[in-house]
Amino acid sequence: MPDKTTRLTILIDAPTKQRLESLSSDVDLTISQVIRKLIRDHLQQHDNPIISPVREPAKEDSSLFS
Repeated sequence: MPDKTTRLTILIDAPTKQRLESLSSDVDLTISQVIRKLIRDHLQQHDNPIISPVREPAKEDSSLFS
């Protein structure tokens, strides 16, 4: 983890927070660890988008226009 960190405050509804606390406890992680992983995964997914191959326009067959 970097030497310097910054705080991120989010608002979620109480039932979601309770479910997150319960699940985090079940997998032996803190909520902060879960959220950091989600953010890293999200950034990785969007930093390395799947680039579809560029399609070149079809060349016209000159024999069709003679």
